[in-house]
Amino acid sequence: MRTFTNLIVISICFLMLASCSEKDSKWEKFNVTEGNYSILMPSDAKKYVKQEETIFGKQAVHYLSWKPSTFSLNKIKLFQVTYTSCPRSAMADTVLLNATLDNSIENRKKNDFSEIEVATQRVDINGYPGRAFIYGAPKDNVITIVKECVAGDKLYDITVIAKRNYPTNAELTVFYNSFQILR
Repeated sequence: MRTFTNLIVISICFLMLASCSEKDSKWEKFNVTEGNYSILMPSDAKKYVKQEETIFGKQAVHYLSWKPSTFSLNKIKLFQVTYTSCPRSAMADTVLLNATLDNSIENRKKNDFSEIEVATQRVDINGYPGRAFIYGAPKDNVITIVKECVAGDKLYDITVIAKRNYPTNAELTVFYNSFQILR
């Protein structure tokens, strides 16, 4: 009888935890027409715009960002896509496009992740040339993955921050693979 009671208690606890994080686990396709992209991410993501210094000077940076609620036990800390205007001159040819991507990713590392040296990789982001890095300071319990690409007249930054030692491959794959430029 005691084993059966324990099983019921464990089942109720599991259902309560599942229901607490259910809101954060619902995903939605966001078509951001003004940014000319779509992506799958948790449904309660927020859009906002901030004036920031970029490699092209001070300009509007457009955000689509999701963070878990403060009471949520969640393995993902952030899903975020940003975009800025990219002058045509910065992508007039392959050399300028590569220089733009290299400068942008180095600027991102310098401004946000300067504690340790991080290697940059060339990547293809759904058909667009890009750059990426993974940042995981040894003292932190999180890992950050940043990918950037240029498409059309925009520079995109696609970022995930996840807790270490949690299985997050499925969510990361869905998020990054769902990024599409709208035609």
